Amino acid sequence: MNKHPGIPELLEQYMEEHSACERGSNVNELRDRFNLTRYQSNTVSGFLRRLEFGSFGQLPFTVISITRSDGQKPSGPKKCRYLVKRKTGLKKYIPEPEQQQKQAGAFAF
Repeated sequence: MNKHPGIPELLEQYMEEHSACERGSNVNELRDRFNLTRYQSNTVSGFLRRLEFGSFGQLPFTVISITRSDGQKPSGPKKCRYLVKRKTGLKKYIPEPEQQQKQAGAFAF
């Protein structure tokens, strides 16, 4: 989780705000909600793609599918919609104490 400090908490907060166990969303929605930079959006996208192939042990979410669609213009970037689902039986994500210290200054969201 070292490469993605703070992102699991943002994902959990986003899902709780929408009271959803399963929700389709794209990175732009997360970017707008949390005022992320373009660089941070790329990191979120990479994190979500990684969740498609397997979840982190304590993180209660997994990505079931990624739907790719064309951009608004022919030369526009392709957009991805991630179907995020809460795994059953897992509680809220609590980072390890050493990660909490690293996160304090790593990504200021």
